[in-house]
Amino acid sequence: MDEERPHGDGDGDGRVGDPLADAVRGVLGWATDDIPRFTELLVWLYRAVDRTAISPEEAHAEVAALGLDRPAFVPLRELLAGIRSGEGDPRALAQGARRGADATRRALRQLPQHIPERPRLAKLHAILLVWANFLVPGTMDFDELDEAMSEPGPHPDDRPGGPEHVGLEQQLATLVDAVRVSQTGDLAHLETSAARLRAITDSLSADSAKAAAARRSLAIGMAGRLHEAATLGGGLRAADAALTMARELRAADDREGSVPPAGTLNTVVFAAQHELGLARRSGDFGALPRLVEELTGLYAALPPDQENRFALAATLAEVHRERAALTQDPAELRAAARYLREVVKTDPRGIAPMLAGYFPALRASALTQLIMVEPGRDAADEAIAEVHRVLEGPQPFPHQELRLRYQLGRALLHTARHFDDPDLLDSCVTELSRVRELIVRGDGLPHTADALTQLSEALWLRRGRGGPRAAADREAALAARGEALIGLSADVLLQLGSEHGLFVARFASAQALWLAYWSTVCDRPAEAVDALELGRALVLRAAAASRGIPELLEARGHPDLARQWRAEAAADPLQLDTAGALPGRATGPQIPGSLRRRALEALGVGSGADASELLGTPDLRALRAGLTAAGADALVHLVPGQRPGMPGFALLVRPGTGEPQPTVLKLPLLTPGSPPLERYLDVTARRTGAAADATADPGRRTQWDGQWEVALRELCDWAWPAAMGPVLAAVGPLHRPPRIVLVPCGPLGAVAWHAARTPYGSDGREHRYACEEAVFSYAPSGAEFLRAAARDRLPTTDGQVLVADPELSLVWAEIEAEALHTACYPDGLRYGEFPTADVSDAPGTPEDILAALPGGGSPVAVVHICCHALAGPDPTRSALRLAAPPTGPEDAGRLTVARILDGAATERPGGAGPLVVLSACETDLSTRDHDEALTLSTALVARGAADVIGSRWAVNDAPTALMMAVFHDFVTTHGLAPVDALRAAQLWMLDPRREPPPTLRGELRGEATRTDLDHIHLWAAFTHQGNPAARDTP
Repeated sequence: MDEERPHGDGDGDGRVGDPLADAVRGVLGWATDDIPRFTELLVWLYRAVDRTAISPEEAHAEVAALGLDRPAFVPLRELLAGIRSGEGDPRALAQGARRGADATRRALRQLPQHIPERPRLAKLHAILLVWANFLVPGTMDFDELDEAMSEPGPHPDDRPGGPEHVGLEQQLATLVDAVRVSQTGDLAHLETSAARLRAITDSLSADSAKAAAARRSLAIGMAGRLHEAATLGGGLRAADAALTMARELRAADDREGSVPPAGTLNTVVFAAQHELGLARRSGDFGALPRLVEELTGLYAALPPDQENRFALAATLAEVHRERAALTQDPAELRAAARYLREVVKTDPRGIAPMLAGYFPALRASALTQLIMVEPGRDAADEAIAEVHRVLEGPQPFPHQELRLRYQLGRALLHTARHFDDPDLLDSCVTELSRVRELIVRGDGLPHTADALTQLSEALWLRRGRGGPRAAADREAALAARGEALIGLSADVLLQLGSEHGLFVARFASAQALWLAYWSTVCDRPAEAVDALELGRALVLRAAAASRGIPELLEARGHPDLARQWRAEAAADPLQLDTAGALPGRATGPQIPGSLRRRALEALGVGSGADASELLGTPDLRALRAGLTAAGADALVHLVPGQRPGMPGFALLVRPGTGEPQPTVLKLPLLTPGSPPLERYLDVTARRTGAAADATADPGRRTQWDGQWEVALRELCDWAWPAAMGPVLAAVGPLHRPPRIVLVPCGPLGAVAWHAARTPYGSDGREHRYACEEAVFSYAPSGAEFLRAAARDRLPTTDGQVLVADPELSLVWAEIEAEALHTACYPDGLRYGEFPTADVSDAPGTPEDILAALPGGGSPVAVVHICCHALAGPDPTRSALRLAAPPTGPEDAGRLTVARILDGAATERPGGAGPLVVLSACETDLSTRDHDEALTLSTALVARGAADVIGSRWAVNDAPTALMMAVFHDFVTTHGLAPVDALRAAQLWMLDPRREPPPTLRGELRGEATRTDLDHIHLWAAFTHQGNPAARDTP
C-alpha cells in the first residue's frame, strides 16, 4: 500500500485542499501497512513531551528520520519540527496539531469497531490533542477521546504492556490522565488515574532491572497524583502520603548516588513542599536546615540547562523565606530573593513542553513573592502587570486565577503596610475581592479561607483610615471574616483524623476570636457568640459529626457509601495506609480521604454553610433552650483582648426562649499579657519540663513546684477581679448557687476559674472561692455543651471499671481503686495491677478501656482511672499511660486524645453515657490550641460520656485519692450529679471542720486529718466537663 494514500473516503466536511490533513491521512495508512513505523511515530510524539527543544535543523532531521521525508509529508514534517524545536507561534502550531487530530478522528469514525487499526488511530488522535493542549494550555476537550486509545494493539510492533515493561497504550493513557487531572481538577478522574497506575504496576510481575525501573516511573506518577489530591481535595492525609512516597523515591536516589531525572526532581519538589507544610502544621521546624542543605546541594549539582531547575529554585526560595520568618536573619531573605530572581530570569524555551504551560504562572508567583521579600512600589507594579498578563492568556490548570490573585493580594497587603501606601491597599482589596467572588460562585479550593482573612485584614486596615467608605469597609471586613470561618468548617470536615483536623481548626479559632472581639466592640454580641460557635472546638464537633455520617448517607439514599464508610472507619484510622509505599503494594485507600470527600459531596457539604449545619453549629435560640433544659443559669464565653492594653469581655447567654442579646461584661484585666496569667503559663511550662526530665535534680524540681504554687495562688487572686467577680455579680443572687457553664477562650482556658478567690473569707478563713458561690462546669463550646446536656446519665449500678496504675509507680493508685471498690462499687471490675488482690479482671490496656466506653464491646456506667497521664505538646497526643499489650510497641499502652476521638468513627453515642473519672495529671489541660479545648476529658465527652472529671495540672497522689473517695461517696451515697459531687468534694476539702465519710477507712481516713487540704493545688485541679444538670433535672 502506498504510504501517501489517504486513509478512508472523503465525506465533504472540509478536508479537501488541506495539505496537512492529506499528509496525516497518508500517515494513517501506516497503521495497516507499516505498523513499526506508525508505532515509532507515536513513541516519538509521546517522548517529545518530556524533552527540551532542539534547533530547527536538528528537529527537521529527527522528524525526517521517522519516514516523513517525502514531499507529500512536508506540512506534517513542518508541524512536528516546529513542535520539537519550539520555533513559531504556539497558537498556529496548536491549530495544526488540532487539524491533524481532526483528520484522524474523521478516519476513526469510518472504521468498524474491533479492528486492529482502531486502537492505533485512537492513540495518534489522543497524542495530537495532548500536543495542542501543551502548546495552548487549557484547551483540550476530553470528550473527544476514543476509548480505543487505551487498548493494547494485537501486534508485537504495537508495543503492548508485558511483565517487565509498560505498554505504549498504558503510557499514553497515564499521560492523558495527568493532563486531564491537571487541567480540570477532576478528583473523580484522579482516583481513576491512581487506580490505573496501581493496575499497571501489578502487571509488572517480572523481577528484573527493567521492571524495577518501570515501577519506579509509575511511583513518580503516583506521587504526583497524591500531590494533586492534597492540593485539589484538601485532605492532609493525602499530603502525608505524597510526602512519604517522595521520601522513598529520594532515598532510592541517594542509594544510587545519582542526580535524579526530571520526573523524580518534580517529586523532590513535591516532597519539599509537603515537608514545609508538615513543619507548619506541627510547629516543628527542626527539619528546615537539613532541607535547605539537601535542596541547595541538589540545585548546585543540576546542569544549568536542566528543564525544571526553576521549580527547585522556587522551592528553595520558599524554604528560605520560612527560615527568615523564624530566625529574622536578613541573609535568609537575601537567599530567598536570589532564588526568586533565578526563577524570573529562566528562559522558557529551555523548559520541556509538559511543564512549559505552568511556567508563566510560576514566574508571576515569583515576582509576587519578591515584593514580600523586598517590598518596593516598582516591584509591586511589575508583579501586578505580570499577574494580569498571565490571566489574560490560556489557563493550564484550574483555579489559576484564584491562586495568583490571592498571592498578589497578600503581597500587596504586606507592601501597603510597609510603605503605608493607600493606593496599594486599594489594589490589594481589588485583587482579594475578586478572589472572594470566585469562592462565592464555587470556584474556590480547600484551604483558601486565608484569602478571605487577608481581605478582611485589608478592609479593616482601610477602615482605620476613615473617610466616606469606612463604615462599608467595616461591614465588609466582618462579613469576609465570617465567610472565612464558614469555609474553614468545611476544611476541618475534609480531614481524616483529629491530628489533621487540628491544623485547620487552629487557624479557625484565631479568626473566631478576632471576629467575636470586634463584633462585641461593634455592639453585636449575638454575632460574637455566633463567631465563637463557628470557630471553636471544631475537631471535637467534626468527630461527633463523623459518627453520624453513615446514618445520614443511608437516609439520603446512599447505602453503598454508608457501607464503605463503616468498613473504612472500622480499621484503626491511625494505622491506615497513608502513603502508599509503592503503587500496587498499598492496602489502604488509593487516594487517602477520597471516600470522605465523596460522602460529604453526597450529603451536599460542598459549601461552608452545609458544613456548619453538619457540624451542629447552634444559634442563640438553641443555646438558651439548652440552658433551660439543663437547669443551668448561664453559658459564659470569656474572650481575651486582641492586643495588650485592650480589655476582654464576658458574653453571658441566659436560659429562656427567643433570642435576646447576650449580656456583655467589659473586663479590663483580661488583656493579653496580664502578668499573673503570663507568669503562671511560663512557670507551668518550666515545671512540666523539669518533671519530664529524668536527669533533672530533685531539688530543682522541688524549687519549680514551689514557684508554681506561688504563681497558682497569684493567678487565682487575679481571676476573681479579672472575670469571676463580675460574672457572678451579673448572674445575680438566685437564693441558691447558680449553675454556670464556662467557655474560656484562648489562653484563658488554662485557668481554674472555679478557684478564683476573693480575700473576704468567712468562718475564720482567709479567702472565699468562686466554687463556694456557684456550681461550675466547663465546655469547649456551646455546641459541645448542648450535645452533653442532652445526654442522659447511666445509673451508676450499670457496671463499673476501676483502673489502677499498671506501672505500679503510683503508691496511692491501688489504695484509691481498692477503697472505691470496697466502699462504693463492690461489684466493679478491676483493671491494671493490684498487688494485694488475687487477680485483676483485665490488664488495663487502651483496648480494654475503649471497650468499656460508649461504642465499645462492653460499656459500663462508671469508669475510674488512676494512672500517669501527660498533656502532650500537641493536644491530640495527650495520653493516659495504660498497660501495653505484651506484643505491642513501646507506646502501645498510651491512650491518646486522637485515638479516643478517631477510634469510634462509626458509632453515634446513644442516649445515655457513663461517668468517667480521670484521677491523673493534666487530663483536662491543653498546653496549646486552647480554643480547640482538646483534652482527654473533652475527647471522652465527645466519645459519649455524660460526665468527665479531669485535672488542670499535675496532682499530688494522696490528697487526690482522698478527694476522689469523697467525690464517689457523694455520687453513690448522696445521689448527687457528678458536677455537684465534685463541688461538694472540693468544699469538703476547704472545710477546716470536715468530717470523713463513714465509708472512708485505712490510710485515706488518716489523710483526712491533714491541715493543708485547703491549699489550692491540692483540691482545685479537678474540673467537670459534660452534662451540667443536677441529678433531679429531667
